[in-house]
Amino acid sequence: MIDPVRALYDVLIVDDDPFQASLLEAKLACLGYACKVLMDGRRVLEEARSGRPPVVIMDIIMPGTDGLSLCKILKPVLDAWGGRIIVTSSKEREVEAPRALRAGAVAFLAKPYGLEPLRAALSGLLDAPQAKRSPPGAAVSLRIWGSRGAGRAPAAASVYGTKTPCISIDFGKDERLILDAGSGILDCAKELLAKPGRPAATLLLTHYHPAHVEGLAGLDLLTRPEARLRVGGPRDPDVDPRALLRSAGAKDGIEPFFLDESLYRLSEAAAVRTFFTNHPTTTLAFAVEANGRKVVYCPDSSLPGDGEADLTNNFDRIKQFVRGADLLLYDSHFSPKDAAGDEGHSSWEAAVRLGVDAGVRRLLLFHASMSYSDSQVAALEAEARERVAEETTSLECGMARDGQLVEL
Repeated sequence: MIDPVRALYDVLIVDDDPFQASLLEAKLACLGYACKVLMDGRRVLEEARSGRPPVVIMDIIMPGTDGLSLCKILKPVLDAWGGRIIVTSSKEREVEAPRALRAGAVAFLAKPYGLEPLRAALSGLLDAPQAKRSPPGAAVSLRIWGSRGAGRAPAAASVYGTKTPCISIDFGKDERLILDAGSGILDCAKELLAKPGRPAATLLLTHYHPAHVEGLAGLDLLTRPEARLRVGGPRDPDVDPRALLRSAGAKDGIEPFFLDESLYRLSEAAAVRTFFTNHPTTTLAFAVEANGRKVVYCPDSSLPGDGEADLTNNFDRIKQFVRGADLLLYDSHFSPKDAAGDEGHSSWEAAVRLGVDAGVRRLLLFHASMSYSDSQVAALEAEARERVAEETTSLECGMARDGQLVEL
């Protein structure tokens, strides 16, 4: 069994005030550090043990508990890997700073504070942020094994394909990441198992709808003794991933792990950031960062089309998640007409707008409804490309196809 995926971020922020937490997150981003925000202090021990953050920045006043009491409890846990605590508060510095240090903190920051006091407090606690980035230059290879969404398959053969979602990303020697387990994963597994040695892969599931897990049944990667596979996905109160794997015949030793909205290290070469999307049931999108490249996979996500109001701020949030991607595979399940009022999926309109606004280099329209004929899919692709041509952008745009290979 290969090592589990572990959280990869520099700072855990514990603050129940969303404005203050977002402000601190933005400051840390300016300094080049990744972080995770936790607004419920009662979950800090669980998160610390799973994420092993180098630094925790914690407010004092929180509902149901207080930061100094948590600091005393948390310090021996963080000591196991050299983690440190910084306490922050708008309470009187002369009183609270000595109390914070006695509770186990290494520094106290009085709110409000700017970048330089934050930088000074972190000095010596964290490595330079650029040391954590993967060096550019090494290749990243992506294969689309299944690109279509749910729906009745067309009667005729399709040049776009008829397999449900699965892509793989190779970013180093014997390092393969597989995203989703639609019917396309069977071809992916066949190709991987044909390689010499003991094939190893990580499979991450966006969610547990049938079109994204139907390939688990009969998947040799789950049963072959020489295969090494780790499987992760979101926590869903209605789904037991262990039972899902057991029903697919998974061998002993394959235990699923859970992903929240955070940043995770896959290997020395790659990390993946997760994001909860607007789609029925608990659903994730993945931003994979490897060898200086960024690939975003978001097959199921509802965004408003042209002229529709965004009352949830969802577009701005996902734009930040996608920003600067070398490749974006985004939900284009419906035509703009069919997408109107639909909950859970988008059209090429939303995908193009997201790609343009987020400064994406290349966009692949993904998850087109299986019920669309090739002529309908081709028309959607042409409309999207026409819209891109109207924009002042260098964005490349096309429809994803089963079997397509993308080299970055």
